[in-house]
Amino acid sequence: MFLTRLANHAFALWSGQTSPAKPGREDDFPDVTGAPLDSRRLIRDRRYCHVLRQHNDLAFDDVSIDFAWKALQHQMAFVPSGSVRLVQDTIREQGNGYALAMQLGEQTPVRAFYIDKHCVTNSDYVRFVQAGGYEKPELWPQEILPWVLQFVDRSEHPGPKFWSQGSPPDDKLDHPVVGICWYEAAAYARWVGKRLPTPAEWQRAGTWPTKQSADGSEQRYPWGNSFELSRANLWQSNVGATLAVGENATGSTPNGVRQLIGNVWEWVDASYPAIHCGDLQLELEELMAEVRGAAFDTYFTSQATCQFRSAQAVLSRTANVGFRCCVAAADLTPPSTSQSLESL
Repeated sequence: MFLTRLANHAFALWSGQTSPAKPGREDDFPDVTGAPLDSRRLIRDRRYCHVLRQHNDLAFDDVSIDFAWKALQHQMAFVPSGSVRLVQDTIREQGNGYALAMQLGEQTPVRAFYIDKHCVTNSDYVRFVQAGGYEKPELWPQEILPWVLQFVDRSEHPGPKFWSQGSPPDDKLDHPVVGICWYEAAAYARWVGKRLPTPAEWQRAGTWPTKQSADGSEQRYPWGNSFELSRANLWQSNVGATLAVGENATGSTPNGVRQLIGNVWEWVDASYPAIHCGDLQLELEELMAEVRGAAFDTYFTSQATCQFRSAQAVLSRTANVGFRCCVAAADLTPPSTSQSLESL
């Protein structure tokens, strides 16, 4: 019943019956002054999913839960359950050698979930840094703890590679945070009570509003099947850097997920394994994680689709990779009976 209500509310957003909140703005975040102090702090730090978790060690009251839902609806978009066809890499003979090729795999089911409407920004991530996120061992895999000491900024303070003195540039507070490796992205997601999306969830977020064709293929972009440069920040846009997360509004999905294509590649929760084909195997020198969506310096538009995948070393901290978070709808406590989703 709860997921049915969520689906109906998501359709209302898609069809224009309600207006999705504009992403990337600090001053239009919901007023939570009426929430109890403990939950108010969590919500203001964008950690509202800790309030909404189904199996919290500490039970939150209905008022806290309703305020947390307001924050979630402001910052995240509902994606209904369904399926996607993920691309798989194979090795094929080509002339006197071999080449990588991509082919569509089987349908992959996806449960209903919420995904951030925009990438995690510098202003989002600075809360994690100021809260001592790099000093909390529970947020990091044990085997990576020795490396955490090396995740520092230009001034050797804990934080993204391109920051200084533990702070981002003042003119890029609303830009996607970059210069963070896969482990930093996962630690932040854990801190806010979310996680990185799987490849199937990320792809579903960009393709769910339309029907699949007879061969099971999906639309290539959040806006349709024709590439339009004005909708995304790529190499051909001649920007040469990241844009604020509120830009490229016409490239959004119908339910308000922005910049899935372009601006920055996005870490997802999947390793990039060695590729096998019969007796052939392509070995990777480093542990790699999958990235999606292309970036401001992506030259080939064929890489800027909802289906294309690439990879980065899990410890790389480049200027063109960011991330967004998600949470399964089934993991959240529904609003109190005194509130309806439509009123949140």
